[in-house]
Amino acid sequence: MRLWLGLPVASALPRAHLCVFIPISERSRKDGALSLAALGTWAQEQLQRDAGAKVRFVSVGSTAGSPLEPYTLHVPGDEEVGYKRLPVRILKIWHYLGQEDDCDWVMKADSDTYVNLRGVSDRLSCFDPEEEHFFGVVHAIVPPRQLREMWPALYFGHGGSGYVVSRGLLPKVGRSALPCLEDMLEMTQGDAMEDVIFALCLQRRLDVQVESYGFLRPGGAWDAQLAEQEFVVNFHQARDELLDRRPKAPLQRWLHWDAQPPPLHACVMVAHPVENETDMMEVHRKLRADAAAQVLALAPTASEWAEPERMPLGLGRAQCVPSPMALARQAEVRLSAAGAPVKAFWTPKQLEQLSQCLVHSLGKKRCGWTDIREQRYGLSYWPPAQSSDACAEACCRSGADCSLFQYRADEGCWLGRWEESQAVASDKVWQGAVKVW
Repeated sequence: MRLWLGLPVASALPRAHLCVFIPISERSRKDGALSLAALGTWAQEQLQRDAGAKVRFVSVGSTAGSPLEPYTLHVPGDEEVGYKRLPVRILKIWHYLGQEDDCDWVMKADSDTYVNLRGVSDRLSCFDPEEEHFFGVVHAIVPPRQLREMWPALYFGHGGSGYVVSRGLLPKVGRSALPCLEDMLEMTQGDAMEDVIFALCLQRRLDVQVESYGFLRPGGAWDAQLAEQEFVVNFHQARDELLDRRPKAPLQRWLHWDAQPPPLHACVMVAHPVENETDMMEVHRKLRADAAAQVLALAPTASEWAEPERMPLGLGRAQCVPSPMALARQAEVRLSAAGAPVKAFWTPKQLEQLSQCLVHSLGKKRCGWTDIREQRYGLSYWPPAQSSDACAEACCRSGADCSLFQYRADEGCWLGRWEESQAVASDKVWQGAVKVW
């Protein structure tokens, strides 16, 4: 027998695709209540199985006799600490998990995090777990100006929204965790932000930077495109709007990302913070209802899924991976923090992997075209397409989002909408076409 997250399992059992761990404190009534709410909603046993996932609550105290007992992990050397010293616990947990070999992906979340297990699992299946990946909802912390020469701005994976480590990186994380803990205790006596400390540890010891694995619109008032957003990271601010419990004055949409919540659609992967059990259940209900509605829209005869409570949460990667056109637009986003390099939202390799994921799920599509040769402005670059045919196919797979493609071997593939583009005088001849069906 060997151990998986501290529990005995037969060595013949398959590796879990996604393992989620949630540190909880026996001093916190909120942690206890929300952990039970998670088991009744997003972390239900059946949903864990559907997603190839395992969820464990990391506790110092005993949960014997409670519904949490089968899902509790006890880590050697773990100790109760206040919130300000949470990095002490987190680094010890990562050290322990780094010695395991039973998870393709390991995700840390909080008790007030709602995780769409199927959505996260499907998205991570687009990437290779044997490679070294550190994924998260990317934020930046900027030190005071006088400290930036020694401590430049740092991109990190937001802890409450959960961050993810691949199997290929996990052993290195495990070996680095205790040295990072020693460094952190020397610098701060343990009083620090755990997500920042974790990112700093991976950057300084392993030269690993956090990357996005889902889209978080970083700003702007593009309400028509909010459904592209796959994380809700300021739920407490937007809950009345999202749960239709509106006060007399509706939510004011400021020009900041955290005040621009998307609807609670089935492809939202994470919502945080969901701070009480009632809201956790309501978020769950809305995501399941939307999943059922979308499946019925795709296959109206699938009456067995007509009841939301019977619908497996998560539509599968075919429905939730953004189209090439959406990804091309998202890839134009750049994250910037004083003292740190500008960071592209998606790397070219990620775009390639997401593109392959969509092709494998949906297969190739065919569209009708009318050729054009003039160059058009207002299009978005799509690097995975290395030929005119591949560029046309990417536009076709994008549905109504894309009605025009252009390609040159030296300029690559460009996608867009005819009505939003403009002709430009150019001596260059492009291969391109406008979609007619």
